[in-house]
Order: sequence, then structure tokens, then C-alpha cells
Amino acid sequence: MDNYDLVIVGAGTSGAIAARFAALNGLKVCLIDANKREEIGNKVCGDVVAASIFDFLKIDPPQGYEILSMKKRIKLYSSNLQHHLTVNLPIYLVDRLRFGQTLLKDALDLGVEKFLDSSKVMDLTYKNGRVNGVTVRLKSGEKIVINAKIVIDGSGAHSIVRKKIKSDIIQNEIPKDDLVICYREIIQFNDNWRPEMPTDSINVIFDFDSVPGGYIWYFPKSDSIANLGLGVSLRQKSNLKPIYHNFVVNKFLNISNYKLLSSGGDIVPLRRPLPSCADNGIMFIGDAGCHVNTANGGGIHTGMKAGYYAAMVAKKAIEAEDYSLEQLWDYNCLLMNDFGRGHATNDIARFLIQHLATNDFNYIIKKKLISDNELTKMFDGKIISPSIKHLLLKLYKGISKPRLLLKLNYLLKQMKQINRHYLQYPQDVRGYEVWRKIENDMFNKIFLKIAKIDIPNC
Repeated sequence: MDNYDLVIVGAGTSGAIAARFAALNGLKVCLIDANKREEIGNKVCGDVVAASIFDFLKIDPPQGYEILSMKKRIKLYSSNLQHHLTVNLPIYLVDRLRFGQTLLKDALDLGVEKFLDSSKVMDLTYKNGRVNGVTVRLKSGEKIVINAKIVIDGSGAHSIVRKKIKSDIIQNEIPKDDLVICYREIIQFNDNWRPEMPTDSINVIFDFDSVPGGYIWYFPKSDSIANLGLGVSLRQKSNLKPIYHNFVVNKFLNISNYKLLSSGGDIVPLRRPLPSCADNGIMFIGDAGCHVNTANGGGIHTGMKAGYYAAMVAKKAIEAEDYSLEQLWDYNCLLMNDFGRGHATNDIARFLIQHLATNDFNYIIKKKLISDNELTKMFDGKIISPSIKHLLLKLYKGISKPRLLLKLNYLLKQMKQINRHYLQYPQDVRGYEVWRKIENDMFNKIFLKIAKIDIPNC
């Protein structure tokens, strides 16, 4: 029976970063992934990585064939494409497979002791109420147990580890309202034809009549290649391919002259992080911990941060020979004080947007009821707090739609309340149950009011 300091489930971006920094700090690491080694990194997503993560981790940014282009802005369009808001945020568009392969190779080169590909984690093992390893089905079909002082789960939104864990503190299932199903195609334009969309930004279009509760994206990866897709709430139970071809390809971009390079779909958890991403002997990172930015659907750079934090907390715990939740609680605090708080406040905005009429959202963009600067802060996971001057300006701009203005004012007030609550995230597990109950009640109340369009006088 193998014994390790760390077993890391999932060798994607978050798992590879966790393995890299754990190995770099002298930990004995076993890294496991269900995919073949040469396919790790080949995930369906927008392929966007915030440039800031590489400065944070002090590692090299994508280079050579890993990087397809770099953009300095994101544009959010109204359904008629006549108006947009701009987010000023440097980002890389990467070749997802090559980028993932580089992160994996770096982790292995830095000293990961054992790497198992084509191997599926089936369940967790326990000792004295603490997770102490995993049961794995190897590529040969053999089932083995691998012991570990700590398990880190980065196996994605479908995480079998999260679903099966015996825990009073980990949320096993993610509600359908918090999941977005995506479909995307990588396309290459033929001849000299190009769609009439900017190439210096990545572009997101909102039309809730065509794409219920969701969004369309057009990310130009080069002069002739684009990542084109859409995401809708899983609750809608929509058939994505007809929506994609009828509204994305034909209506919005009017594309007919192109070559399909690849296609695929996936599910993304679009919500605030799990209220606790740790328990005795285990931590959750990336999509497994719901670390996707609710403002923009991007999860690569926050997953990489989570992987780094988990590795650092694991190192301290192993040095202290204490793998309890109390020892691992610092991981929760690091997440919530970094991006968790911003993702939680943006979760309210996400829910409101999913319940807006298309013409109301168009009006917000046209009149810039949310400024480019405010939107940039939200996309970067920061809190917005407009001045009295800006509030008066919003009142003037939105005077013809007073009910919509009340909704936005209500949204801003609730975001501030959630922010204050997350600033009080407990510094140890003893205060968690009370904090969690208040947080749950706050979100249930806010979501109920938004869903019923029952906005109180502000």
C-alpha cells in the first residue's frame, strides 16, 4: 500500500499548480487523473487566463505555441450589438491543451513522486473520522488504496470525491440553478471573410430571448480562428446545439464560410465558492470547490490560486503533523479573503442578470448604468462602491425605467451586505455554523426576492 504526504485528484490547471508547489516544498506527492496523459488540459472552456495570476505565482506566463493571443479588454454587448460595456483586464487566450500539458510537465519535473493517468478515483478512505486516502481504479482495471496525510481534490465540477465525501461541512451536490451548461466550437474562417466583431477584445453577447439565462461568446484566437460558444443555466434544460446554430452562428454572426476544428460541451459551476472548501484531511480546489468567477465565468486563474493556497496550507499542516479541519481552516480563510468575497457579491449580480428581461439588460448597457470601471472591478473580483455623485448620475440616466433602477439599487445594497458578512468569515471552525446559517439565510432571501421580482422600496 502506497503512502504519500499528498494525493492530488485531477491534474488540470488547479491540480497541476497544487502538485507543483507541494513538490517544490518537499512534499511527497501522488498526482492522479482520469484522462490519458497526452489529453490532460484538453478541456472545453473559453481558454482565457487572467495575466495577473503569473505575477502572483511568480511563474512564467504562456509562451510559444501555448499562447494564441493576448487581449487587454473584454466587451459585453447588448443583444442588438449596438452598445457595449468594456472591462479593462489583460488576459491571455491560450491553447488549452498545450497550456495544460506545460503545467503538468512543470509539476512532474519539480518532483511529483508518482503520476497516475487513465486512473479514476472511486472513493475516499477514512481513519478516525478523517480522510486518509483514496480508492483508485488504475488503467489496468486493478483497484488499489493509496494512503495520504491530506487529499486535495481538483477533479472538476463533476467531482465524485465531493459527491461521496462523508462530511457535515462539505456541500456534496451543486443546485442546478448554480450550474451552467456550455457548448463551444473552435472555428476557422475561410478565404478573406471575417465576422464584423472586434479582434482586439474577447466579446460576450447577452440575449435572454435567444439564450435563456445565459450568454454567447466570441473570442478571436488569431486572425482566422475563433472560440465561439454559449452557456445557459442547467435549469433551462435547453438543447444547446440548435440554439447555437440558429442564434449564435446564423443570427448574431451570420457565419456560413468556416471550417470546424473542434467542438464540445461541459458544465461549469457558476456561483460563490463552497462555504467551506476543507474538512478533516481534505481540501477542494478549482471547479470542485466552485471557484469560478461569477462575473465572467472564468475559472482558470482562480483555480490556480486555490491550488497554490492548498499546497501552502498542506505544507504547514504536514510540518505540524496535524491534518484536522482546525489546522486546514487557514485554507478557507485565504480563499474567502482573496477571491471568495468578490465571487459571493457577484453571485447576486449573476442571479439578477439571469432574471432580467433582454430589453432591461440592453438599457443597462446603453445608458451605462454600470460603468466600465465598476464592471472591471467586478470582473476582477473586487467590490464596487459608487459615490453619491455617481448614484445621482445613475438616477438621471435611469429615470425612464424607475423599476429597473430600484432593482439595481437593491442589488448594490445587498452586495454590500454580503461583502460585510464575508469580511466576518470565521477565523476558526468554531464560528462557522453560525456564520454559515446567516450566509444561507441572506442568499435565500435575496434570491427569492429577485426571482419573484419582489424588489422592496429602497
